[in-house]
Amino acid sequence: MDFTDPAISIANADLTGLPPTTVHYGEYETLADDGAELGRRLADFKVTSEVHPMPEGQHSFVLGAGRVPEVDQAIQQMGQWLRKHLGT
Repeated sequence: MDFTDPAISIANADLTGLPPTTVHYGEYETLADDGAELGRRLADFKVTSEVHPMPEGQHSFVLGAGRVPEVDQAIQQMGQWLRKHLGT
């Protein structure tokens, strides 16, 4: 398996022309390095973007919605970002 293949990881893809993008990932996520790398590459490709690592967050941290205040805050950030970039 070629882990540099963009079909395997978007962190390896050509990001030219990507629309504004927000990345939220858990710092305890197995793929946290990919989230951070994607954030760096979005900046390299001049894609309007924001990157938000969730301290101590794990894979699918959003499942803590309604029970974990930090998750609720991250979801609010996502919604604000979407409203800003979708013009609603």
